[in-house]
Amino acid sequence: MGNSGSNRRRQQPAEAQPQNAGGGNAAAAELQQSAPKAPSCDVVISYHADDIALMRFIQGELESNKLSVFADVEANRQDGKTGSAIVQAKVFILILSPSSATSKSCNREVQLAYISDKPIFPVTVRDHEDPELLKAMDFGLKLTLQPMEWIFFTNVDDKATPMKELIATVRVQLDNPAGTESSGTPPVQRAPSATAVLASAASSDETTQSRRARITMHRTAKVTTDKSLIRTETEIGDATESATHVPGTARTFWDRHFEGSDTVSWIRFKDAFLEEYGSKLESLVSSDQSTIDWILKLMHREVFENNEATTKVGFLEFRGKRPERNLFYKRISQLALESYSMHGVFSMDSTVRLAAVENLGKFSSAAVVEALLDLLDDPDANIRAVAAISLGQTGAGKARSVQRLIEKLGDSDRLVREACCLSLGHMKSEEAVPHIVNRWRNDFISHVREAAHVALKNIGGEEAGRAIHMTEVLTKEIRALTS
Repeated sequence: MGNSGSNRRRQQPAEAQPQNAGGGNAAAAELQQSAPKAPSCDVVISYHADDIALMRFIQGELESNKLSVFADVEANRQDGKTGSAIVQAKVFILILSPSSATSKSCNREVQLAYISDKPIFPVTVRDHEDPELLKAMDFGLKLTLQPMEWIFFTNVDDKATPMKELIATVRVQLDNPAGTESSGTPPVQRAPSATAVLASAASSDETTQSRRARITMHRTAKVTTDKSLIRTETEIGDATESATHVPGTARTFWDRHFEGSDTVSWIRFKDAFLEEYGSKLESLVSSDQSTIDWILKLMHREVFENNEATTKVGFLEFRGKRPERNLFYKRISQLALESYSMHGVFSMDSTVRLAAVENLGKFSSAAVVEALLDLLDDPDANIRAVAAISLGQTGAGKARSVQRLIEKLGDSDRLVREACCLSLGHMKSEEAVPHIVNRWRNDFISHVREAAHVALKNIGGEEAGRAIHMTEVLTKEIRALTS
């Protein structure tokens, strides 16, 4: 996840992002705020109050098997403890129901578990084809849970069997955090971490480490039961891709639609994409045209940089060269999921935002940092401010983060400028001193000037000290002349 060029601006209209974040005007203070601490635990259970009976049963069974469990009461979800617990936990369980699927708190908790690379296990009393459940799930939740291993408590007379399966599954994750199975233990397919995926991509045959090449499949584990929520991506689209070609080669989406052409118009590319995958997208987003439009705009911006002409080179840089069926569709799905999850976690109305910001150092993979860099250009000023604060906390990708934060010191929103000043001060960036001095001396908003002054003091050093001294001397002399 990330930005192929530090100067490239995002043009996504505010209404294009599904479930826009709420407002707020105190984001910069989060550098000094802390999320309430939760005890470290093996398992976090996310649930809706309607499902409290099942939650208590599962919690009791896990605890009787010597597993520590955190399950906050519904009324306390706003205090941030659940977010802290998720970051510290080893396994995340979602009790999935129509109520939890439509709960903003539960969705934010799933998104935080996703970006912090926690093994996620959906538990449900519903059938995998239950229409009410499928209707309640938005496309982000569907994409997140689709490849995960589901545990079904559909038989009201037999909770013991799925509970035994759940305990065994959790045990595998706790005993084999790197994904290796001990002998005699049923294998559980676990998704690789974002860091591991990116490291693998760096050594692959993809020749560029641009933003497009870095979009990799963050979660690839498959459901081990045939009761998957929806068909896996490898079942989507042209089933003959790579089957009739020379071994080791792949007949890609581009080859199928534009063979012999190196460039086609964006309109033609979009139409071909919808022709092949439109019905799958409609099923995924429950025919919500605004979400389909958002995915298409995201693809246009991130793959082809909003150019009217799409190129085979740009397509292959994003897709990669592996001979894998429907790899382009997979990566578009992943791009949408990552963007959606990051927006959810860091939105101003998020119940887990403080915990995410405070604990970014624990999961500040390259993918997370790249996504935060992208959010610096979000149409919502609150999102830009939170992204600036979060980058100041990551301690990763410092050079690029500093450069982008310096650029955003000129943002049109005063809260974003304030957040950038404080983050650069928190990172003790000497490179940023001249730019922060400019904000301190020239910004017309007093809060920004105060943030710049604080940042200069935090950075310290000869240049910052000299700038502070000179400005203070000149200020005193000017005041003396006007008194």
